[in-house]
Amino acid sequence: MSFLFVFASSVVMTVIVGGFMPLTWKAARYPRALAAFWGIALLVHVGWFLVPQLGGFAPVARWIAIMWLGGMLAAMVLLIPFTLLTVFSSRQKLSSISAYLPAAYAGCFALSGIILASTSTASFVVRQEDIRIPGLPAALDGFRIANLGDVHIGRFIDAKELRRGIEAINERHVDLIAVTGDLVDDVNQLEDTMRVLETSNAPHHTVAILGNHEEMGDLARILSIYREHKERITLLVNENIAITRGGATLHIVGVNYPMNPRDGHMQPQPEQHAAMSAQANAAFTGLTNGETIVALSHHPAFFPFAAAHGAQLTLASHTHGGQLRLFGHPVFDVYRYRQGLYQEGNAYLDVSAGFGHWLPIRFGVPREIVIDTLRPDK
Repeated sequence: MSFLFVFASSVVMTVIVGGFMPLTWKAARYPRALAAFWGIALLVHVGWFLVPQLGGFAPVARWIAIMWLGGMLAAMVLLIPFTLLTVFSSRQKLSSISAYLPAAYAGCFALSGIILASTSTASFVVRQEDIRIPGLPAALDGFRIANLGDVHIGRFIDAKELRRGIEAINERHVDLIAVTGDLVDDVNQLEDTMRVLETSNAPHHTVAILGNHEEMGDLARILSIYREHKERITLLVNENIAITRGGATLHIVGVNYPMNPRDGHMQPQPEQHAAMSAQANAAFTGLTNGETIVALSHHPAFFPFAAAHGAQLTLASHTHGGQLRLFGHPVFDVYRYRQGLYQEGNAYLDVSAGFGHWLPIRFGVPREIVIDTLRPDK
């Protein structure tokens, strides 16, 4: 579904841009120019659609597809300003300006596409944080958890790229991998994904929760595959498990994404809070304040509920860090907790910008893996 949405959006933007350019600029009306534009557009979209069958050429096809998508986004944004400037220069008979506008327009969206393709396909970073927990048992001092969220295995991120992420985690000798939702967009790649996760050297293996993309996908098949790999990958569905190290116990709580059954998205605020409260009551069953508890939630909005039930640390993802930032500021700031480490009282929330993406445009927000190390409060 995610791929089809992005693919269809690219086709629609291509049709709009390709249809309007000849109406405004004479150079775009020549048969060769039209043939070149539509021929390139066709090749880009065919290659994009065939990415799973391209083998070693898949990274090139992805890069070109993202370049085209980014270029079309820029072309849509610039279409009206450049059209108005063309009309103005024509009426004012500013031929020295109007003659260069088509080339300037094409250059702007081509350059934008190249920049966005470069930033969106760049490698991930590993962010490391120390979490200071009052009363942390000595045996849990130094316990390391890797937050691997929003992998989005599909057209743009595959199991081979995930393997690079697991290798980076293995090099840092974490104790536990936490998959905080949206592991896959393409359920057909979930089996390969599981085998990659099982190459982890974390002594406590992997704990996972579901994200909205799993909830919107073939959930029954996803749950079935998780059950087949339960020896090394534990899926938590509004429940908790206990991990012991050196006689100390660490409780891991996992909750689902509060989906709206009507449209498959986040519930409205009142229903959302009611759903999260009910999930917290179910997931924290048997736990009491004072125990060492780490909560996993795909959506960071669960943080206050986790903290109220005694979780000292909540790990989340979902936001992609805003995905687009200009001069350090998000283009769309719709999340209270967007990325990074937050603290309220003695409770912490760490939100990952995500390892992958379903909308393959990132700028100013690198993909990341987050490693949190539990430390006693000084």
